[in-house]
Formats: sequence, C-alpha cells, structure tokens
Amino acid sequence: MRGGWAAGSSPHKYLQPEEPRSVTQDFFQYEAEAIAYSSCEPMFIPGLLQTEETMRALFNAAWPPVDDATVEKRVAIRLGRQALLAKQTVAFSFVIGELPLRYMVVDKEAQKRQLLHILHVGQQRNVTTQVMPIDRYGGVLDRAIMVMELPGHERIAYEEGHIAGALCGDPARVSAYAQKNALTGQVALNPAESARFIRELSEEL
Repeated sequence: MRGGWAAGSSPHKYLQPEEPRSVTQDFFQYEAEAIAYSSCEPMFIPGLLQTEETMRALFNAAWPPVDDATVEKRVAIRLGRQALLAKQTVAFSFVIGELPLRYMVVDKEAQKRQLLHILHVGQQRNVTTQVMPIDRYGGVLDRAIMVMELPGHERIAYEEGHIAGALCGDPARVSAYAQKNALTGQVALNPAESARFIRELSEEL
C-alpha cells in the first residue's frame, strides 16, 4: 500500500520490541563480574579450560549442525572468555569429571595438549582444579553447575541442561547449589592428587 506499510511491520527498527536477552548472554555478564567462580562439570572439560582444538571439536559436533561462521564465532567468544582467568583477584574453582579427561573428542596429541593446558592453568594461584574419579560420581557429580559470587556478595547459579541452561538467583536454591559444589570438592581428589592424575593420563597418550 502506497504511503503505508504492511501489517505487522514497522518503518523504524527502534519502534519494534527489543529482543529478550538470552540466558547465555546473562550468564556471560555475571561470569565477567564475578569475584568468585565455582564450576563442577561431569561430562565436559569446562569452557574456560578448553584448548581451541577441543572447542572446535565440540562445536563441530553440535546437533543440529551449525555453519562454519557460527563455529568461528563461538570459538572466538569462548577464547575471549578465558581472559577472565588472568584476573588474579578472582578465585576460580573447577571440579572436572574423569570422563572428559579420559574419553577424547580430539586425537591423542590434541588430548595431551588439552590435559597439559589444564595443568598449566591450574598452577595459577587464583585457580584450583580437581578431578572427580568415575567411581566417586554417585549422586554428587550428576550435572554441570556453576556458582558465581558477585561484587555485592549476591550469588547466581547456572545449571546446564541437555538443550539449554538456566540461571537461578533465588538465595535458598543458590545456597543448595553452592553446598552441592562444596560437597563435590570434598569428594573429589585434592588439587595435588588431581594434578598427578592428569599428568599420568597425559603420559599414557
């Protein structure tokens, strides 16, 4: 129609409703603001500890499949997030399940580089890495949970699901998540034992 526009459209983008922020965007924001970060991952090496080779293997195996441009974008975002580990005043704690350390998504040489990378990052004084042996999983390490403490001492939890993740700010639930992560850390190998475990795995490759 001349002098008008089709129903459901707008002549100006700024008049259209803003798209809602995704849970992932909010998670990245909280992660960047956190003064303490606790992660427990049973099935995957945490993104902040992945090598680029591991990232690419995981993103290329995504289903439904994504195009090369999307893979490159996701790799760049994840590599950028790893700069957070250089913030020496932020405490990072990782409990990693034995499964992703032992069962490879990359070839042997790339897996060895991945294991050595975890050892290297774990030497930072603001980073603690622990391994949860398979025979200790039980009901303790059953899903990926991250708990982040923010500057105002508010805490946010993020739980990864099979399809999408979920953020939680409810104090009671976040406290339960934090306690679960703390228990997981108690059951896992201590940092020295974990480093020895990872090094022995790397020497087998």
